[in-house]
Amino acid sequence: MVKTSLAVEFVNIPFKNPFMLSSAPPSLDARRVIRAAKLGWGGVVLKTVTEEPTVDPRTRLGVLRQGGKLVGMNNIELLSRHPLKTWTDSWIPQIKREAPSDFIVIASIMSGPEPEGWTTLANTISETGVDALELNVSCPHGSPEKHMGAFIGQNPDLVERVTRAAKKGTKLPILVKLTPNVTDIVPIAQAAVRGGADALSAINTVESLIGVDIETATPHPFAYDQNLSEPQSTYGGYCGPAIRPLGLRFVSQIAKAIPTVPISGIGGIENWYNAVEYLMVGATTLQICTAVMWYGFGIIRNLTKNLADFMNRKSYEKVENVIGKALPKITSWTALPKLPPIVAYIIPEKCILGKECMIACADAGYQAIRMEGNKLVVNPEKCDGCGLCAVVCGENAVEFRKTE
Repeated sequence: MVKTSLAVEFVNIPFKNPFMLSSAPPSLDARRVIRAAKLGWGGVVLKTVTEEPTVDPRTRLGVLRQGGKLVGMNNIELLSRHPLKTWTDSWIPQIKREAPSDFIVIASIMSGPEPEGWTTLANTISETGVDALELNVSCPHGSPEKHMGAFIGQNPDLVERVTRAAKKGTKLPILVKLTPNVTDIVPIAQAAVRGGADALSAINTVESLIGVDIETATPHPFAYDQNLSEPQSTYGGYCGPAIRPLGLRFVSQIAKAIPTVPISGIGGIENWYNAVEYLMVGATTLQICTAVMWYGFGIIRNLTKNLADFMNRKSYEKVENVIGKALPKITSWTALPKLPPIVAYIIPEKCILGKECMIACADAGYQAIRMEGNKLVVNPEKCDGCGLCAVVCGENAVEFRKTE
């Protein structure tokens, strides 16, 4: 059997595995970061710090469930609520002192559109012993009102300017964390690289309104006043498994456009399978937040074990062999074959006769599925190979076969 290694090199820094905590509540203080480090995480991006601490509303999290299962979360939380000095003088030195020596610490910083703030912050944080910096130019809520966060990240000129300014304040590698709240992420990524970014992190959360309590006509999450009356809300950052398709899209677009720049993939990674998806579309490291908030730091055990098992099964000796594996198969719509000669086939041994496929095909497909005795069958002359039946089947009982 091939001996598998999960070690990766990212911006010339060796990681024992590609899994990092992203800049979020799980990395908001030294105590929890150290606990995660001792459980086996490869690294962390610390909660974003800026010149002044944040004061957050309560509550600040809203969720989206599908059939009782958590599929997405919205937050209206901002940056670190602790002074910069707490991080520089206490917490970062404590993390570097008490975490395993192979645990990588990346600091996240944010300032305004004026370059001097980025230079000063980069210089101050660099002196603490962190391994790299991540520039947060992508927070979608709160910060743009102060001409920070996504206000900068949606403007290529500002992204290039603040990246170049941060480079003046440090010799450490710089990652720029990109916003998905743009029409085209590639020009933003290219601007960051022109400014001197050594790597890109993609993506931050998606601006959203998670839902409305229709009994009180109040959007979620509720931000209460002192009397717990008349709560209000605002647009927040959407995260979790529901945004994974967006993360995969953006990471793959960046990887195809700028193949020489490493990417840290973020967005809806719940398990080892999702990790492989991100690696295969071009990510080198993987940042996780929501799954940790829902299931705890201990998920790292299954992430590393199952990724290693997959790599052994597929004879991948190292993570680099997986990175970008799917990119050559992503092409333009124009280049796709338009009439593949395939039709659906329902596998009798797997089918439980739920009839979801027949209903969907009748009302939104090509009326190609019918009951024949005690089984569902597809009329190959009507089937258009659209795939709707496979989408609604919960038993994986549909496959596609070439027509004669």
